[in-house]
Formats: sequence, structure tokens, C-alpha cells
Amino acid sequence: MNRSRITSAAATVALLGGLATTQLATAASAFAYDSGAELNVGLTSGILYDKNSGKVMGDGIGGNFGNHGPEATKATVTVTAVKNVTFTGKPKVDKGTVKSWSAKKVVIVANLAADGDALENMDLPATLSGKKQTLRAVIKGDKPDPDTSNNSLTRTYSVDATKPKPTEKPTDKPTEKPTEKPTEEPSDKPTEKPTEKPTDKPGEKPGDNASDANTPAPAGGSDKGNGSDDGNLAETGSSSNTPLLVGGAGALVVLGGAAVFLAKRKKAGQN
Repeated sequence: MNRSRITSAAATVALLGGLATTQLATAASAFAYDSGAELNVGLTSGILYDKNSGKVMGDGIGGNFGNHGPEATKATVTVTAVKNVTFTGKPKVDKGTVKSWSAKKVVIVANLAADGDALENMDLPATLSGKKQTLRAVIKGDKPDPDTSNNSLTRTYSVDATKPKPTEKPTDKPTEKPTEKPTEEPSDKPTEKPTEKPTDKPGEKPGDNASDANTPAPAGGSDKGNGSDDGNLAETGSSSNTPLLVGGAGALVVLGGAAVFLAKRKKAGQN
């Protein structure tokens, strides 16, 4: 027999064997889903968040769930915050009811029709922390699911959600406190009060005291030996004889000037 014909026949047998295996698998698959539900659950692969607050942007962490089996079922979806995830609000769902939610767990109940064409969406408001976050989602129904491999999912995110720390801190603190306090209080207080009160009343001039003016001058002579009358020296006011004395002095000046003029004239006539 020709070698090329042998190789072709072997290839044909192998191909037929492969097709038979595929048909058997398809038949088994169809047989498996003649009844029951085909439940599956999913979580988003990426998260957008605010670096400063750690809050997940938008409506929260996204997820979905559905039923592709031939029978309708009542499904319960449970999402658990395993690490560095905190749920902060009531989740939003396209179909179903939020049975309960807390900072670490969300429970959603939904009636899923048979052969669902589209997945139901869920949004989980949350905040992130740390450098890695882990969520776990599980779905269960009241009808059997021949393939439970897609009934649960654990998703780990590598999001650096550590809050930024201030780079510069005030390191120099005042270490020295004022230890010296004023121990001495001002002890010198004005102890002396003015004992002498001004004796002059307003309106009186210095030396013009009524008691001095009414005191008679001593009658005797001065003990300084100059022969002057102390009574006259004590009088500081003007006298009634003052105008006469001034007038006499003026007359003497005039007479002296006239005598000098006449003497000069007479001398000039003799020459």
C-alpha cells in the first residue's frame, strides 16, 4: 500500500474521531441543561477612585449576575469586602432587591428568568484603602446548577489607595520654655506724700502775701551797718514821689546840656 494513502487514511480517522468527541460533548452539554439554571456572577476588573479620599468614582464598584439556564430561579447574590474595601451606601441594581448591606457585606435577591439574554448590573458605592483590595461575589439559586464553576468569583485589585501624607512636618518645636519669671515685684512704692501744701492761693503773686503786707517794718536800723532803712527796701511797689524825682532828673540833664553849649560858645567868641 502506498505510504501517502496510509497517512491520508489516518488523518481522516483522526478527524472523524475529533468530530465525534465534539458531538458527544455538545450532546452532554445539552443534556445537562435540559433542566435547572446556569447562574453566573461577575465583578469589574478595574476601579476608578479619588486619590485624596479613596472614594470610588461614579456609582461605585461595578458587577453583574444572570441566569442562562432553561429554568427560572430565585437567586441570591452576596458580595463580601474581604480586604481594604468598605461599602459606603445602598447598592443600585437593575433587577432585584437589596436585602441588606453593611460596610463589609451586600446581599441582593432577584427573580431571574430562564435563558436570560442580558446580565443584570449592580453598582456598589465604596471606598478603598491600602495598596491591594479584595472582593468576593457568590450567587446561589433555588434550582440546581450543573456547572457551579461560575457561581463565585474572587477579584483582587492592585490599587494604591494609600492617602498622601504631608511631606513636610514642622520638626522644630520650641523646646525651651521661659523658665525665668519675674520673682521680684516692685517693692518701692511712693511712701512719701507731699506734706507741704501750696500756701499761695490763686490770684496772689509770689511774695504778695497779705500777712507780710500787713506786718509793720522794724523801726530800728539795719544790723548790716549800711545805714539804710529796711522799711524802704522792703517796699517793692511804686511811691508817690517817683514822678517828681524823674522830672527833676530830667531838668538837671537839660540844664547841664545848656551849660556845656554856652561854655563852648563863649570860648569860641574869645578866640
